[in-house]
Amino acid sequence: MADEALFIGGDNTVLLKKSIAKILYSKKIEQSKISEILNLSQPMVSNYCSSNEKISKNIQKIAEKISNEITKGLPITFHTCVSFSKKTRQGSYFIAEKNEIINDENSKIIDNLTQAFLLLKGKDFSGLVPEIKVNIAMTKENPTSSDDIAAFLNGLIIADDTITGYNGIRFGRSKHLSSLLLDLKKKIDVRSIMNIAYVEKLENIGFNVGFLTKDFKLNDVKNQIDILLHKGDFGIEPCAYVLGKDAVDVVNKTIEIKEKIK
Repeated sequence: MADEALFIGGDNTVLLKKSIAKILYSKKIEQSKISEILNLSQPMVSNYCSSNEKISKNIQKIAEKISNEITKGLPITFHTCVSFSKKTRQGSYFIAEKNEIINDENSKIIDNLTQAFLLLKGKDFSGLVPEIKVNIAMTKENPTSSDDIAAFLNGLIIADDTITGYNGIRFGRSKHLSSLLLDLKKKIDVRSIMNIAYVEKLENIGFNVGFLTKDFKLNDVKNQIDILLHKGDFGIEPCAYVLGKDAVDVVNKTIEIKEKIK
């Protein structure tokens, strides 16, 4: 999942920690442990826990959410955020890396990946589901690293051989597809890639087929490659990759592949 941050005004930060300290103490967490979590001295924690100061319901609600995450064992850090804006930020936000700031090119890639998913949603994917997760990656026009390539966070969700959903689209997350796509783009005209199961019939269904070496390097360079095959190795299952000019193109080819291997 994407990283989440809770924003409150600077005047409320002390009240928030005070409320968290009281909640954690009520959950039988020792004050010494609370002082470590909140980066406070133990006397300060003791003072907070015994305080009768009135705290707003909104701050208490945020403190409850944070305290629940802490008791689950999730890591938590407190940061000071300086905002050069007249807008007051309150509530829950998701943190984007610098490369994920939505400019026109990034927005088009996200839209294209979303359209690709909608084409696949609800479709029978039996016969093409590999043992590992299925994902689709799409690169910017001139990528320099995996941070310039977007993919579905944690891959596509498949239930009973049917594609049902996804958990978000992020840049710089699908390391294997990104590194493969970066390498391929140096040799052939391609901007998107999808991994599917290796099927013997893929070599005989009318698409231009290429092959990868054991270390995932392009074995032969052609003007156009629609499908790349990797025949596997020790500990690596055989797999196939559908290539295209964008994610929608890749999905349309995948749907056609599915029809032809029936």
